[in-house]
Amino acid sequence: MQPVLPPILVIYNPAAQGGKSAAILEKYIHFLKDQNIAHHCYTTLGKDDSLPLHKLLQSTNFSLISIIGGDGTINLAINALPHLTTPIHLIPAGSGNDLAKMIYTEGIPSYPELFKRILLKTPDTIPVDIWRCNARLFANGFGCGFDGSIAFNTKFKKGLFGSKMKYWIEIIRHIFFYPSPIINVNGKTSRTFMLSAANGSVYGGDFKVAPRASVNDGKLDVVRIKKVWTPLRFFYLPLVMAGKHLAMDIVEYEQLDQLRIESNKPIPAHLDGEPMSETVYEIRPHGQIEAVC
Repeated sequence: MQPVLPPILVIYNPAAQGGKSAAILEKYIHFLKDQNIAHHCYTTLGKDDSLPLHKLLQSTNFSLISIIGGDGTINLAINALPHLTTPIHLIPAGSGNDLAKMIYTEGIPSYPELFKRILLKTPDTIPVDIWRCNARLFANGFGCGFDGSIAFNTKFKKGLFGSKMKYWIEIIRHIFFYPSPIINVNGKTSRTFMLSAANGSVYGGDFKVAPRASVNDGKLDVVRIKKVWTPLRFFYLPLVMAGKHLAMDIVEYEQLDQLRIESNKPIPAHLDGEPMSETVYEIRPHGQIEAVC
């Protein structure tokens, strides 16, 4: 008789893809039932999810955590984990799916293929560095300045448009009006248009901010874009999207395992697209988690 494995936890974000992720959840639950795989589904509420999810993970032993959502849902799951010993299984259903692009290096598979990968006795996994910024964890990246302000505004701005359209509206608005605040990074102060500390190479689904990044090299790719004259921002933006900006004079690039970021005023920032605003950000390595690949 084969040993009975602990159940799989399915974390599902009903807001992902404007609600279209419901069809993905239905297919996955049907798959798990067909395979007689024990599971428990946690549906995110959109706010105050951390505590109940943390309590669930502390009280129940799960063999795997399947995450149906985008990078924000992954960030929620990682921050709710009492430890990093339970592997994660990404079922991308967000607008960007940036971390999934790093995990599935040959392209994100079809949903049936993603489901089948958990059937292996020992599924193939890839280690992913997890980082701590102040009291929170992140997997794909930290950003402040231009992209941090965009993430902050997009998250809290209501409107008729979907998240992807709101994101691009904020990009255009910030190109015209975003100032370059004075930011100190590890003792070096300068006016900064954008600062990224990237574990993954892609942000916002389209921007190859850190094209050399690796999710498991123990380093963050730190990309600092200095103050940019407004008309030239339209020239540089396509280069950042294409990942062809690292050699430009306005860009400072280095790989670091620790950062201290300071400013006299709170700087809007994001962790995996989730907004925050502080005057000081301390970033340190936290450990690694295995992700089914």
